[in-house]
Amino acid sequence: MIIMLVAEDAALKSRFTSFFGPLGYDVIQYSHPLKAMDNLDEIAPDVVICQTLDYPRHWKLIVKHIRETRERDDAVVILGVDDSFDTDEVNKAAFLGVNLLYPERLETIEDFRELDDRISRYKAPPKRSHAFTWIPGEEERISFIFLHPVEFRMISGRLTELSPAGGIFRPDDPGDIAGIDIGALIDGGSLRAGESLLSIKARVIRNSGTLSLAFVEFADDGFQNLIDEMSLRVASI
Repeated sequence: MIIMLVAEDAALKSRFTSFFGPLGYDVIQYSHPLKAMDNLDEIAPDVVICQTLDYPRHWKLIVKHIRETRERDDAVVILGVDDSFDTDEVNKAAFLGVNLLYPERLETIEDFRELDDRISRYKAPPKRSHAFTWIPGEEERISFIFLHPVEFRMISGRLTELSPAGGIFRPDDPGDIAGIDIGALIDGGSLRAGESLLSIKARVIRNSGTLSLAFVEFADDGFQNLIDEMSLRVASI
């Protein structure tokens, strides 16, 4: 499956590739909207994301061109918008057949996960399996250390499953995670994965003797470092 980005930010493609690549997507970016339009029919992207702040007039031409030949369930069209995208523009987007509007800010893991969830409402996602999940063997320990979000005491343990989006944490002492509620934010956790030491922020989505974690944000190049580590161990990354 193909995601086409129409945006001026050259760094956007690498961020999309880091998140969506392991999920089965190819990412293409155009910074010139007319070139994007010229290649729409040949590439036939499954998802088109256009930043309206970069192209306040061209986005309408792009959407119109797509909808002349492809329906909403065939090509998902997403507009990146900010607060200046007023009601008149929203109505035009609806009339032209835009699937959804999404805030232009796409930086954290949580931003991309939410976008992925919304895309999945319209388009069947690529096949997802444990093929892109790192399940470490006995000789591979993915350690994770963080402060209890309420009691501020150190908790240590390991991840028994790890993906670009999150993981399953098993504490060294099961009693350590008592009192950690669903939705709690773990800030400044230290994750040792292979040769990389990553500082991450994560949200607890389940506590059942182990913690199911959704990664929210990585410090510095942590997300790409995780992808690099997984690429050495998981064939489909």
